[in-house]
Amino acid sequence: MGGADGGGTAYPGPGEPAAPAPPAGPAARRSPAARPSLGLVGAGRAGTAVAAALAAVGHPVVAVVTRSEEGRARAAARFPAARTGPVASVAARLRAADVLLVAVPDDAIATVTAELVAVGAVRAGQLLAHLSGRHGLGVLRTGGGSRAALAAIHPIMTLPGGEPGPRVFEGVPFGITADPAAADRARSLATAVGGVPLTVADDSRDLYHAALVLGGNFLTSLAVAARDALTAAGVTDPAVALGPLLRASLDNALAAGWPAATGPVRRGDVGTVRAHLEALTAVDPAVAEVYRALARFTARELAGAGLLPPAGRSGLDAALAGPTGSTRDPA
Repeated sequence: MGGADGGGTAYPGPGEPAAPAPPAGPAARRSPAARPSLGLVGAGRAGTAVAAALAAVGHPVVAVVTRSEEGRARAAARFPAARTGPVASVAARLRAADVLLVAVPDDAIATVTAELVAVGAVRAGQLLAHLSGRHGLGVLRTGGGSRAALAAIHPIMTLPGGEPGPRVFEGVPFGITADPAAADRARSLATAVGGVPLTVADDSRDLYHAALVLGGNFLTSLAVAARDALTAAGVTDPAVALGPLLRASLDNALAAGWPAATGPVRRGDVGTVRAHLEALTAVDPAVAEVYRALARFTARELAGAGLLPPAGRSGLDAALAGPTGSTRDPA
């Protein structure tokens, strides 16, 4: 059974008493004040953080599916009222839950959903959701055959490690794709933890996620490359040197777009760009090629926005000619 925590399948320990089964059936059989209950499939970083945030505002976590003994121990400590273990051992609790949250790696979602259906863990009227940024509803279609309502609920937030607090999603956007029966419930889960729901069309999920990777994951790549280059230049505390610049650049870019651009490409400073390429090549040719590609892209966009004169663009094109190919636009 797939979980985001990694490792082998977990089973209840010898002599361990079975946890009492929760009341069967949907939320209508519980107190009107009770919040929808949650079954978590995969006890990795993102799923655990979302489930814990929901639990903190009154959503009972009734079952957690894990793949490893370590993952089961973590889940039991974090959600003491939940039944934990492999899917077959907690299927009844999963079925009783109002929400099934599939928090496994992207490539495993469809397979795990099919397994949940096969063991009877998915029922009509249940909200079946995943946390993937890339995927929309297609990977959950097997669950839809059980007449569950389908949703993709993706927190636009990085969770690099540690144990996040219950308010970690305060003000965080959630990219939501949902069928009509699921839309209101999906949005309410996001707002319950302080998030901001954003509607994403099902056929735009790949582009949506690619945009987030460009701005989020590759921002880390660039920041680390810059930090390492400063270290190679002898700067003893590169984080202190970079921090104010990176924060101001990010804020300005988000607020103003290309007019916020600064630096040698914006100025058309060909000599500086050539010197940068030479210095970076001596330290790490791969980083020099990243610089070259980004400088080409930046020059093209600035020229298109009327922020780089034709002469400056021409000079930069010549300076940036190199291993990554032609500097000219296909047009």
